[in-house]
Amino acid sequence: MLLPIEQRIAAELGVQPRQVIAAVQLLDEGATVPFVARYRKEVTGGLDDTQLRNLEERLGYLRELEDRRAAVISSIAEQGKLDPALREAIENAETKQRLEDLYLPFKQKRRTKAQIAREAGIEPLANALLADPGLTPEAEAAAYLNADAGFADTKAVLDGARQILMERFAEDAELLGKLREYLRDHGVVASTVIADKQTDPAAAKFRDWFDFREAIETVPSHRALALFRGRNEGFLRLQLGLDSDPTDGSPAGPNPCEGRIAGHFGIKDQGRPADTWLRETVRWAWSVKISLHLELELLGQLREKAEEEAIRVFGRNLKDLLLAAPAGPRATLGLDPGLRTGVKVA
Repeated sequence: MLLPIEQRIAAELGVQPRQVIAAVQLLDEGATVPFVARYRKEVTGGLDDTQLRNLEERLGYLRELEDRRAAVISSIAEQGKLDPALREAIENAETKQRLEDLYLPFKQKRRTKAQIAREAGIEPLANALLADPGLTPEAEAAAYLNADAGFADTKAVLDGARQILMERFAEDAELLGKLREYLRDHGVVASTVIADKQTDPAAAKFRDWFDFREAIETVPSHRALALFRGRNEGFLRLQLGLDSDPTDGSPAGPNPCEGRIAGHFGIKDQGRPADTWLRETVRWAWSVKISLHLELELLGQLREKAEEEAIRVFGRNLKDLLLAAPAGPRATLGLDPGLRTGVKVA
């Protein structure tokens, strides 16, 4: 089980839990961070402004996480699918991202092709082909024909089985975590100019990004914001690729992400009857479902990170401006009268 919120924050900030508990009580009573930092040092044990702001931010995040955790557990329990192992995984989820990955298979969604195939009784076929690639897909599919449900031939049946496996692959929390980590390390932000916008005079300011690639982990905030601005104004197309993707037009080699999906589910190409079908299922799962989901997620995180850094830079510049000598080289005396703490002179 995770520690209580106050103890987690104390460990992250390197302070005593009693200091965090006192600060949380003051914040919950309506006190602001500047007020607590300035006038309640004796209550919080001397927590400074930076520590208090980090505390306030983490407190909001962790409280939202706990509220969402309770909602997820309640939703899955109402569906009758909350087993002890799943409950333990949910209760130990340390981030919203991990929690949402675990909830993904149980989230209420519109009727999917995979759901239609399951309703037609095709899931046992998908399970059988995944468990035993020695089976011949076409021969096995013949036993699952169901014209009334829209599966009148073996091709439709196998498409239904593929949709079931694709959805299963795309909703596996452990797999998503591995792929997300790999993309953070090896993902590349690629921007290209939209074809009919290349000669537009207004696109000239984005000319440096007409054919651009950079690792997602190293893109500086100002460059990321320029890329997103070019996309928002309709001049650039952004995609998340891999550092192994060829840039000279040569054929692409094996996709490492597809390899990770296959490895996670024990899929190997050994020349068995169902191996080709399973390999194609992996390829479709990556290209149609998983890659798009992770691309949106990671590019969204890049944008948020860039905006936060831009705000920090603006804050530092503003601080320098506000701390500049108010009257130039003239000596200035400031008085801060206080009854309890005495008069302070600067």
